[in-house]
Amino acid sequence: MKLCDNIFLGKSFHSEPYMTMCYNWGDLSMQHAKQLSARDFRWNFIVNSLDFAFFNLGMTFGSILTLFPIFAKNLGASNFQIGLIPAIANLGWGFPSILGAKYAEKTSKKLDLVLKVTLGERLPYFFMALISFFIVPYSSKLALYLTLIMLGIATFSMGFLGPPWMSMIEKVIDSRRRGSYFAMGNGLGAIMGIGGATLAKHFLENYPFPKNFGYSFLCASVALMISFMFLALTREIPDEHVNNDLPFSKYVKGIKEVLIDGNFRNYIINRILAALMLASSGFIVIYTVKKFSVSDEIAADFTAFLLASQGLSSFILGPLGDKVGHKSVLIIGRITYISAILLLLTVKNVFYIYLIFILVGIVNSTSMVGDLAFTLDLVSKKRKELYMGVLNLLISPFSFVAPLLGGKLADLFNYETLFYFSLAIGTISLVFLIRFVQDPRKKASNL
Repeated sequence: MKLCDNIFLGKSFHSEPYMTMCYNWGDLSMQHAKQLSARDFRWNFIVNSLDFAFFNLGMTFGSILTLFPIFAKNLGASNFQIGLIPAIANLGWGFPSILGAKYAEKTSKKLDLVLKVTLGERLPYFFMALISFFIVPYSSKLALYLTLIMLGIATFSMGFLGPPWMSMIEKVIDSRRRGSYFAMGNGLGAIMGIGGATLAKHFLENYPFPKNFGYSFLCASVALMISFMFLALTREIPDEHVNNDLPFSKYVKGIKEVLIDGNFRNYIINRILAALMLASSGFIVIYTVKKFSVSDEIAADFTAFLLASQGLSSFILGPLGDKVGHKSVLIIGRITYISAILLLLTVKNVFYIYLIFILVGIVNSTSMVGDLAFTLDLVSKKRKELYMGVLNLLISPFSFVAPLLGGKLADLFNYETLFYFSLAIGTISLVFLIRFVQDPRKKASNL
């Protein structure tokens, strides 16, 4: 004889029916499966938003788009080496994710796994500060290589934690408010980042190189540890069932299962095109500094405008995606980046560069809010960890190659050639997204 219980599985119990699951009478533990309460969801929304916000603040002090390229340039880095910065970051964010997915599937409480590994993405910024203070004065080349290694450790840790963290978020945040959650964390982090960018500018203007960057990296490490404390406050109910621990060789065969899903496969192709489109993103600030002969310190101003735009647009794009579907947010992102590149190629006055970074901030919001929320919509009720691991794994080679390709195009031809390349790929990406990627929310509403 079986007992049927209504078990809440990461969905809002105010608006959606519970999923009915049946268990044997002898399975007493399943008869009384625990659920998160409405108060738990509110609590998780708050502490995870603050975790996300302080994490983003920490990333401001080591911005891959603005401050990191300038730091590398002052260490004597070539365009190819500057291209390594986003390349390493993109490879790190993607390649280890399949391992993170494997471990997440066999871990009943995702938070425990996240807390164990997350120091690997936070402590490297403290070591970057030490490198700036103590290594740069003696060997710029060694400092450059050590900094790239630290960046690799941080981003590879982030990549490993992508699937378990997203799986945790899918459980602990009300499904109706995912876009709003990502918007709140991203928006608050960006607004706080304006103060961070102002402080970074103060360091750059008032302290000699490399101490100025050392203080910035030190602030990053402090913000990331505050983020850690809020993350640890998350309330999560352990999964009742976890997958068996398969050998890695057998686990990766699950990639075929993911690729059979036509809409998800098209979404992967769309993300690859987006990665190629953004090959130029790390060179916008370098091109601007060179074209208009502005000082390095102005990079902090650009960061402030970028973050203000990112923060304010997040508060609009998140709820918009929750209401009309997050595909609309992704379309806005493609159009905005195309507009930014067109403006960059045509403006003659440095004043318009601030507008370009405002547009880039909106693009960042569409990625950090729209892509994350849209991915969770796509993997709902599926093997979410595996899906997210495969997504990041297949994107990572292209994300790695894209900025290196950008650096090579700039070296062999010029920056304008690189930006025209991004413009062409961005247009293709926009058309593909509109025609071939279906919004699962709208598809479900039509059933």
